Amino acid sequence: MWGSEFKGPILSGAEILGGYLTKQRLMSRDKRHNIAVITEIKRFAIHDGPGIRTTIFVKGCPLSCKWCSNPETHKSYPEIYFIAKKCQESGKCTKVCPEDAISMNKNQKIDRRRCTLCMLCVEACKYGVLEKVGREMTPEEVAEKIAEDYPFYINSGGGMTISGGEPLYHPDFTSCLLQICHEKNISTVLDTSGYAKPEDVERVIKHVDIVLLDIKHMSPREHKEWTGVSNELILENAQLMVSKCNVRVSLPLVSGVNDSEDNVKKTIEFTASLGIKHIDIVPFHRLGESKYQFLGLKSPFSNFKNIPDEKVNDVVKMIESYGLEATKGRAM
Repeated sequence: MWGSEFKGPILSGAEILGGYLTKQRLMSRDKRHNIAVITEIKRFAIHDGPGIRTTIFVKGCPLSCKWCSNPETHKSYPEIYFIAKKCQESGKCTKVCPEDAISMNKNQKIDRRRCTLCMLCVEACKYGVLEKVGREMTPEEVAEKIAEDYPFYINSGGGMTISGGEPLYHPDFTSCLLQICHEKNISTVLDTSGYAKPEDVERVIKHVDIVLLDIKHMSPREHKEWTGVSNELILENAQLMVSKCNVRVSLPLVSGVNDSEDNVKKTIEFTASLGIKHIDIVPFHRLGESKYQFLGLKSPFSNFKNIPDEKVNDVVKMIESYGLEATKGRAM
């Protein structure tokens, strides 16, 4: 089933070139290891699983959710932020670019069609105006960072969470990192859309204690309209996940997308049918708006309204009426 359905992101010619060059650098660095691009290692996270956690954000996602708050995680290779308010207009970045892709125009600083992501402009900028988004790391390197906070995990019942992007988009890296963490007696959480080949899910899930599974929409047609992919594979993988480990459903509640009574009801019924006991409601927010600007992209957030508290409370009551537990956000 998944053979014709599963796909990666659609890239432009320049993006393909940039990704190819980055891939060559990664391959030449160390062919013996899996490498992923990490955008952030977030310490002392309290909304990504039980206890105090270290959350790892990987770059690369096969979905393209129209309300996404993490556009920097869409592509699997490093990118460049331009933070205009920091710019001192020294012009050093323009002089080092071999592709003439950098200008002094703050409104169109980077010609991303020409940029090959060599990062020379980032190195030349001393003010943090141009920032590399994403660091190439091996599972072993990430695990070392995670292990530094081991005492906090023991005292709080926490551990590590791998998020993104989509961790299942990097099954080799993710599986290896989770295995290392289990060997170090660190609990693991997988924060995922569930969109991956079942055999990759099977391989990764061996080393997962809890899955935080996004169920974005129950209609295959609506799911594809809003995320770029259908949901059949996700729902299939949900059944696989519950047979292997503890699963909590995350419902990203977005006005005009999936907040109808019918869709919420179907989401709850599907969750209950799998024996899952908990749904975390994650209302739409605008926290990632500046990231779009930094990447030279138009923010999509003006297309969406905030979810009123009354609406969230109604969804909580509906979930509880089915005998399930509900939380606002993901405080556990």
